[in-house]
Amino acid sequence: MRTSRLSAIALVAAMLAGPAPASAAAGATHASPRSDRVLSVGNRGRDVRALQVRLGLRADGVYGRRTERAVKRFQRRRGLAVTGRVDAATRSALGLDPAGQPPPVTGGTASPNELMTMVDAARSALGSPYRAGGGGPDEFDCSGLTAWAARAAGLELPRSSFAQYQVGEAVEREAIAAGDLVFFDTAGPGASDVGIATGPGTVISATTHGVREHKSFGAYWGEHYVGARRVG
Repeated sequence: MRTSRLSAIALVAAMLAGPAPASAAAGATHASPRSDRVLSVGNRGRDVRALQVRLGLRADGVYGRRTERAVKRFQRRRGLAVTGRVDAATRSALGLDPAGQPPPVTGGTASPNELMTMVDAARSALGSPYRAGGGGPDEFDCSGLTAWAARAAGLELPRSSFAQYQVGEAVEREAIAAGDLVFFDTAGPGASDVGIATGPGTVISATTHGVREHKSFGAYWGEHYVGARRVG
């Protein structure tokens, strides 16, 4: 009799508890990241940090007004709808995968010969006119010039300055050498502008006045310096 009563109590308890394993599985599914998630002001987490890194911003993982302004400037420069929200089109232009994460970056650096070939290619473009979206060989924007010069050396770079800021290895300002990519924020927050160093203090870039060689750290450019990368 006692065994029967205990069995009955156990059965009632199981019925009241409900399908716990199924609920747990549903919760796990709900927590999984959505590949179609749109990022906007108020969002937090690793997807936002990946976005901020792509834009050359301080990656605090908080989508605030600073990040929104950077996204709008990026969208405006790329001819996208200027919403300040990261939808599928903006995510693709930034080089982020559908889950919002940047693709892995391979290690290593280019050889000295490859770096000098990049510099020589950039020099050959001096005087060429500026055109938004221009990728050469006759007209360039900033990242179009660097990507074009890299291809001349047998290297591949992403198409945007923000994405180029993630390749290769970081270089300290005092160690910049010919062939390094040098980044500025002259076209908006973060790494919105890029050129190719021709030495420790000079760079070739596609400015709005055309492709020019100029100082990296003069009165104007020095105030807008963001960082440098050695491609690989």
